[in-house]
Amino acid sequence: MDLEACKRACVAFGFYTRLVAVALPLEFAPLKPEHESEYLQLGQSEGGFSAPWEVFYGKDREDIIFKALSEIYQKLERIERYLHEQDRVYLPLEGVGVIGVLGHGILGVKSGGLKEGELYYMRTKLPKTPYKRLGFVARAFTPMLLSVERMHASDIKEWDSHIAQSELESLNERKAMHGLEL
Repeated sequence: MDLEACKRACVAFGFYTRLVAVALPLEFAPLKPEHESEYLQLGQSEGGFSAPWEVFYGKDREDIIFKALSEIYQKLERIERYLHEQDRVYLPLEGVGVIGVLGHGILGVKSGGLKEGELYYMRTKLPKTPYKRLGFVARAFTPMLLSVERMHASDIKEWDSHIAQSELESLNERKAMHGLEL
């Protein structure tokens, strides 16, 4: 996907956001009522207790215990998410593709062919959270670009975090190409 062409199209439709090139798996289908229950379930599947263990760290030997407990908990949580993902049955979606461009509230699909103005139910995974699928609703404003209409708050945080990380990696690559140190 041509990033500059995507930026121009976004501006033409009133979407002013930075875009980054990515390669994320995507499943999609025109939005149907049966997608609503899966969307809601994906938003509730946060699960687990995410206490900031660092708050409990002391200056004694207890800090080592809390650090170890925190690491054990994180590993158990990853295993639990993996098992939950293996057991979960998702609604079949007829479209499969790749997200080639991400922006805050915007995504671009490499294969295109989307109907302008139509709402789509979509699922993807981010590299940082491979055992969690993000479900969201997006509206196509070109055959290849969509604006996110509905996404759970926790997923928006992960989405935006992934965009920021991708931007940082891109900047570091450009600096390295020009021989600049970070």
